[in-house]
Amino acid sequence: MRTPVLVVGAGPVGLSTALFLAHWGVRALVIDKRDPTTAPPRANASVRTFELFRSIGLGPALDQFGWSAGAPMKSVFKDRAFGAVQHVSGLPQRYAARLETCTPVDVRRSVTQLEVQKLALDHLDEGTVRFGVRLRDFDLRDSKVHAHVVDTRSGEPEEIVADYLIAADGAGSDVRERLGITVPDRRVVASLNTAFFRADLGDVVNEWGTGACFVRNEHVYATLFSKNGKDQWSSHIMDYPGKPEGLAELSEQKTVELLRAAIGDDRIDIDLHAVNAWEAALGIASKLRHGRVFLVGDAAHVQSSAGGLGMNTGIQDGHNLAWKIAAVLAGQAAPSLLDSYEPERLSAVEAALALSQRMHEGYQNQNPDQMYEAIAIDYLRGMMFYGYRSGAIIDDGPSEADVLTDVPRPGYRFPHHWVEPNVSTLDLIGARWSVLSATPLQVDDPGIRVHEVSDVVPPGEAVLVRPDGFVAWHGQPVGLHAALHRILGHEPR
Repeated sequence: MRTPVLVVGAGPVGLSTALFLAHWGVRALVIDKRDPTTAPPRANASVRTFELFRSIGLGPALDQFGWSAGAPMKSVFKDRAFGAVQHVSGLPQRYAARLETCTPVDVRRSVTQLEVQKLALDHLDEGTVRFGVRLRDFDLRDSKVHAHVVDTRSGEPEEIVADYLIAADGAGSDVRERLGITVPDRRVVASLNTAFFRADLGDVVNEWGTGACFVRNEHVYATLFSKNGKDQWSSHIMDYPGKPEGLAELSEQKTVELLRAAIGDDRIDIDLHAVNAWEAALGIASKLRHGRVFLVGDAAHVQSSAGGLGMNTGIQDGHNLAWKIAAVLAGQAAPSLLDSYEPERLSAVEAALALSQRMHEGYQNQNPDQMYEAIAIDYLRGMMFYGYRSGAIIDDGPSEADVLTDVPRPGYRFPHHWVEPNVSTLDLIGARWSVLSATPLQVDDPGIRVHEVSDVVPPGEAVLVRPDGFVAWHGQPVGLHAALHRILGHEPR
């Protein structure tokens, strides 16, 4: 079997990557030895993830799955779920206001990875995703990837030949191990047990004003995170009397006991789906690419759930990579464009990991006000204000932008501005090459959209925006074509 792109792993990162590839005209094949859509809901989508789906026309579809979870990073602190509120924390006002105004999406909207996976499966062509198919081995030859897979039910082997392989197969990535790529700086920041369960806590989420509650009493220190605004929950059980050092399994009986202590009402029925013992670790693979093989998501970097950017950083990996592979396969760009994937995503991943590190330090210090003040800039930068430096960006300016400013800058996401009711500058750009200028501009390239936005771009300048929404170049219009061809790896005309 032949396919342009083989994606190993059908979690939210792998399926989203296939969806982005399909949007840019590339059919991928996604394989997974299991069906990961049957797992309990874990990660939640960030504001930037909502933007990415909006850019390919699926914003309304994702909204249909969501519920209002309250302001991002807002948390209540209590001695039990039904107890009195001891403290409410969140982003400092200037950063919370910035988050509200920097995006066209509803920042309170929440969906989990299960809804992301369902949306992708609903919109991918039949036959794109195959569960029960395990990658046994692969080799690189003849400018192709030859993957040897096996059907886990029948044992039938098969060879798949692809132009590119994308490893989205998680923190224990088989693909990464087969390539001999290590995660040399991996460090464990906490040992936790996470429970996934169903319980009817009534209208408690509306009473809290958020879906995130931290509980501390003489029996347990744990979180309660709502997954649907109603009865689906996850809980990080961080401490309890007699908790052993390091990684330790929890029995179902002990888990339910601790959850009851956190909830504070023994009459509540708890339907425990799973409880996992795991290490919250931070680390980045020594490289994100080996020839025609690319690592995305947890295969490329591990980070704890603190900050909520793990899955989202992985989805952004796939988004960054998909348009570049599509451009190379279509002959619009030279293969050298793919060299920009690793340096660009490394800077984004480092920003996301900095947030996780700060939040774990805050949990240990147990001072919520200081923690949220300290992580506010890290949160905004890690989610959407990180910067890129690579051969696909033309810029000689300073390396880091202020997260509170809204100026189009090479290497950064083009800022959101409303150009008319319900139409953002991000909607104008969508997922195509775009030029924005303050005055009418003629661009002799049918593949580039041109938009006049006088309140955003300085007079006399043009801004070239990539299909992923990042500014690639800005300057005098006369230099536009040379900049585009340089970015795409072609000689200027």
